[in-house]
Amino acid sequence: MGKIRTFRYFRPLERGRMDFHPGESLRCDNIEIRAIDRFKEDLEVLVVPIRSLGRMEEVLAGLGLHGSQEFFEQQCREVISVPEKHFNEQTGKGLLTFRVYFRNLPSSLASINGRAVVVLCLHPLQETDEAGRRNYRLAGYAHVNSFDYRDHSSGRLQPSYYYNLLRVSAYAEGGKALYRQCGMFATIFSVFDELSKINGVNVGYANFGRDNRGMQRSMETLSRLFNKGYDQFPVDSYIKINRLFRSRRWGAQLVDISDDDDLVRDFHKKSLEGRERALLHQYPTYDSFREMFERVRSYSNTSRIYMLPGEDGRILAAALAINWGDYFDLTLERPRGLFKLVASMKITDKILWPIHSMGEAGDVAKLWKGLAYLYEKKHKVHLSLMMSQPGDPYARHKRSVLRDPFVYFTMYSSADEYRELESSCRMEDGRVSIFTETPLT
Repeated sequence: MGKIRTFRYFRPLERGRMDFHPGESLRCDNIEIRAIDRFKEDLEVLVVPIRSLGRMEEVLAGLGLHGSQEFFEQQCREVISVPEKHFNEQTGKGLLTFRVYFRNLPSSLASINGRAVVVLCLHPLQETDEAGRRNYRLAGYAHVNSFDYRDHSSGRLQPSYYYNLLRVSAYAEGGKALYRQCGMFATIFSVFDELSKINGVNVGYANFGRDNRGMQRSMETLSRLFNKGYDQFPVDSYIKINRLFRSRRWGAQLVDISDDDDLVRDFHKKSLEGRERALLHQYPTYDSFREMFERVRSYSNTSRIYMLPGEDGRILAAALAINWGDYFDLTLERPRGLFKLVASMKITDKILWPIHSMGEAGDVAKLWKGLAYLYEKKHKVHLSLMMSQPGDPYARHKRSVLRDPFVYFTMYSSADEYRELESSCRMEDGRVSIFTETPLT
């Protein structure tokens, strides 16, 4: 199958550790993989901790490549911000294409998952810089986020990978997208597969946007070639306009509990209750949730945990309110339907994402309305993002005419292990929900 390529895996000197520190020394292991891309030229394929991306000058210089940090980051921005189509040109379904510009890479995304690594496919070019090092073009980019989930049968914590920001350069020669035409996606997939073997990861999952025949064929082919199991799950994304959705009454009653460890601990516990049968959950322990929250608010100090208190002062409803606009700008391109109205209002640069909501559905709806008011008034955040999947107890209150359906998929190495996990999550109606919440990137 395909050709032999080598990727350079940069990781801590201490073996077995999956968290990283920005300034620590790294070892580099050269690992051979069998790739099925049709690209005829050399590639430098690197796996680098996301928290070490600020040190790419030394990594690239050591490989004889253009070592400018500024040049590297510019290449990343160009590839990451390619338009993401949630409009299927084959079927005519879908309403929008959007472009995301992440701010302050890599620190913004590293603040969410310190265990993440980045897969980079660099195409060395013939021309050199002033130091005699070869220039390059970034052909592919992807994140491998590492999260633990709780195996329902054994109660053990197991590692999983969440693949995100999978991007292949749109660079074209002769009117053809050079790297897309040659199957760079398959090479990145080969790296994913090898990383899962090295680190003992059985389950990986990802979002591939709106389901379409081309992507479906690709995933089925890759899962067969790599002997992987494959499943997919529908998810709906809704957008609410805060000016129409907000409530001053409920906003006045909300309490910021971010610094109250007892209340945050209670919030996390209750957010899991009733959703423990979800297939995967990024933060099954309080320590993992608290670590994530401290990382997020150290980067985005407007991201907080709010509760709607009951008459006894205890939590009636609560949610982690992520000020998603601190992480990226969103631009809608060629929007259709009511998304054209949203684009004309020029308000997509500030987005609120309330996650891990807990409480009775009616109380949670009040909480969200209050958050919409607070964030628009205090932080000029004009939109609220809501994610829902089958079985979501809050689905009715998330719905909006601004709807974007898309698909998550899982890939797994051990079919027996995955089937056992899935059977422990299956509801009485036969449905399996993949998440308690749509995962943080």
